[in-house]
Amino acid sequence: MSKKINRVAIVGAGITGLVTAWKLQKFGVEVDVFERKAEPGGAIKTVKEDDWQVEYGPNTLLLKDRLVAEFITELGLNGEKKTANPEASKRFVVKNGVLEPLPSSLKSAATTPLFSFGGKLRVLAEPFIPKSSDRDQTVAEFVERRLGKEMLDYAINPFVAGIYANRPEYLSLRHAFPMMDDLEQEYGSMIWGTFAGSKKRKERGRIERELISFEKGMQQLPLTVAKQLNSMYLNHEVRSIKKQDGKWSVESSLGKFGPYDQIILNIPIYKLNNDLVPATSEELKILNKVNYPPLSVMLLGFKKEDVKHELDGFGFLVPEQENRKILGALFSSTLFDDRAPQDMHLLTVFVGGGRQPELADKNSEELLKIVMAELEDLIGLKGEPQFKDHVYWPQSIPGYHVGYDEILDTIKNIEERNEGLTLAGNFRNGISVPDCIKNGLRLADQLAGSVSY
Repeated sequence: MSKKINRVAIVGAGITGLVTAWKLQKFGVEVDVFERKAEPGGAIKTVKEDDWQVEYGPNTLLLKDRLVAEFITELGLNGEKKTANPEASKRFVVKNGVLEPLPSSLKSAATTPLFSFGGKLRVLAEPFIPKSSDRDQTVAEFVERRLGKEMLDYAINPFVAGIYANRPEYLSLRHAFPMMDDLEQEYGSMIWGTFAGSKKRKERGRIERELISFEKGMQQLPLTVAKQLNSMYLNHEVRSIKKQDGKWSVESSLGKFGPYDQIILNIPIYKLNNDLVPATSEELKILNKVNYPPLSVMLLGFKKEDVKHELDGFGFLVPEQENRKILGALFSSTLFDDRAPQDMHLLTVFVGGGRQPELADKNSEELLKIVMAELEDLIGLKGEPQFKDHVYWPQSIPGYHVGYDEILDTIKNIEERNEGLTLAGNFRNGISVPDCIKNGLRLADQLAGSVSY
């Protein structure tokens, strides 16, 4: 049992830190949140310009866990929720330069041109493939072994690019997609496990899926959490943390704060250094192995008459096999109403990532030429953009590589050696917004309820 905590400092106002602060505050804990930027939210940022509303970071939140749904209700955001339009259920994958819809039924799975007859038969053999004894295989190794090369190339490769902005060859299945690993380990098959495990998933808090955002965009979520906190210091870059006589203190660009019973560092792992973490040089070297690939996001608006494709879906993903210079695009104005003027389409296009990192850091003009050429070919675009914006993330999403246990063990060792210190963020227990919300809620429960993390 750990001692009761009364005062906590959280460094970093990303969604994990904000949610942890919000829940700790409900337990009666005094919490100070420090953020180096002028506003909270981390990578979650919405920009409104005239009739255009764009997202610099996450565009949607997939609501499938009761815990997250209850949190949104308690925040008072249910009335602000925007459910994605029905068209968003259709998703496209590029095959031979054509946007093909992903199968959504057994009939469409049988007739889709995305996979050959042999590739479809190969998927049906999945229940008879023995499970692997390798407990840390790559996503690519797992999928090719269980489902075949076509499924890897034209389903999982673009899917991984859409979630992690990375390649399946670079990611650990057990860490990046633990559910897929669990299905193989528990049921010996993804197909059998999907059906047999549905009851168990409901018991674990799964609810009917709903793809959402909010009336004022995704940033309305962190801004709402932040408004309900008692103490937040914006434009305060924390330069060092120190422990003396069993208590922690924080030194920011604007002064010294403390004492605290607990420090939560909710910052990217690549920003950790000896001033912020009492770690050895070898430990910091290990943590720096986590790769955050660079990513560019192009936000482009076009007249509807200038786009041949109906854009009747969520968006499209580009398999690496297609040898193109974009990872994919979201049809943002199809996803949600009021994201663009009535006679316009808004697209969010992704470039770079772990697949083509050298493209991500090109300047806006170079990238625009690349993206326009691809869109002309793929969706029949003619005409110039009526709106354009470019967001560059030099270090975007942490890649959970094979051997990631070494990262997690190192973090655990640092925490055990420094009682009252916790490292939190999307480098641990999932990268999605719902993952970060759940992690924040559980961390607060564990800290206030004396449960081990």
